[in-house]
Amino acid sequence: MIPLEALELALSKEKASVKLYRRLALEHSSIGDLLGSLINEEEKHVKMIEEKIRELTQ
Repeated sequence: MIPLEALELALSKEKASVKLYRRLALEHSSIGDLLGSLINEEEKHVKMIEEKIRELTQ
């Protein structure tokens, strides 16, 4: 696996996590604060990975 493939795989996993946490936040409002924090962290990871992909593909 080349670095770009690894980053694309990681990006898809991070986006899937965001989607999961958003769904769970709607279903379980009692832990909404925790899930909101997790969403924020995963979104930071998405941005970092997207930036690295841009660097590698320029």
